[in-house]
Amino acid sequence: MTLDIYTPLDLYRVMFDPRQTIKTSQWQEMFFPNSFFSTQEQIAFSKINASRPIAPFMLPNEPGKPIYRREGERVESFKPAYTKPKDAIRPSEMLALQPGELSRRQALMSPAARYNSEVIRITNYQRDAIHRLWDYMAAKVILDGKITITYQGPTGGPGQEVVLDFGRETAHTVALGAGARWGEAGVNIFDSCQTYIDLVANAEFGGSVTDIILGSKAAVPFMASDDIDKKMNSDYTNMTGVDVNRGLVRTDPMNPFTLLGTLGSGVRVWRYAGPGSKFQSNDGSFTNIMDPRDALFVSPAVDGVKAFGAILDNAANLEVADIFTKMWDQDDPSARFIMSQSAPLMIPTNPNCTARVRVVAT
Repeated sequence: MTLDIYTPLDLYRVMFDPRQTIKTSQWQEMFFPNSFFSTQEQIAFSKINASRPIAPFMLPNEPGKPIYRREGERVESFKPAYTKPKDAIRPSEMLALQPGELSRRQALMSPAARYNSEVIRITNYQRDAIHRLWDYMAAKVILDGKITITYQGPTGGPGQEVVLDFGRETAHTVALGAGARWGEAGVNIFDSCQTYIDLVANAEFGGSVTDIILGSKAAVPFMASDDIDKKMNSDYTNMTGVDVNRGLVRTDPMNPFTLLGTLGSGVRVWRYAGPGSKFQSNDGSFTNIMDPRDALFVSPAVDGVKAFGAILDNAANLEVADIFTKMWDQDDPSARFIMSQSAPLMIPTNPNCTARVRVVAT
């Protein structure tokens, strides 16, 4: 139906699906408790290479031997990514009625009021998009230990590509082969989980796994496993501490992380699915943040840091900020531009505290 200002209309309800603007910040909230701001082009952090040798046997009637070694230190540095969305408002755009005015949901506004409202909407839109970029970066570095930054080219297509590799050991990214996949005959899922819990614990700068995150397809054989039944058997009064939901999973459309239960001493198991487990691309399509076939083993010792580099803009004076927004006017043709800039870098300080395993084939 076409509406104009003379069309009789009673508004019954404003329909809005909150999943359209759902937050995806759980990866930041769970694994990136720290923030760091820098005015330098590179962000660096160091690690001490300590050793723990056993004292050698020495005969008491012979001279002692030196064993002391100075601790080494290695410094790793990374250049932050950069984003700068820019949008324009033109005076002619503010003459038409806005959606709220057309449906009588709000009173008619003056062109100036529409102009000011649009400035606020664009600023918030840009900030939300930048926050989702941080979410994407946080998820990728936790899942893969690295991230590929593909900068947009001058014409809008893909341009320069940079890989930020944080040095996670290759053994921490695994695709199980036939005969070892979850749900296949003879495969013990508990033993498989223990393998990767031990892998993370024994790695250089590793840690104790507290969370196992399962994609929607990986969760199916896990929840159907006979191994879980044996561990939860009431004949043994569940002394193993295994407590897993075996019924239907009530997916929260606003939160993709659903707690399935615990395995042993404080190892939480999550199912990752739902609208919040996807990113929306510019063309309107959706992409999974985490492959549904994967299982992710994570220790909080990954010690994620939300780092931000300098804003490379004269107006910012190399200001230290997570987001810097500015506006300026163009005289001919008349327009007001709004641009928000950010130089984010999500750093998994100890990337070996994560391991991603493809546990099912399809």
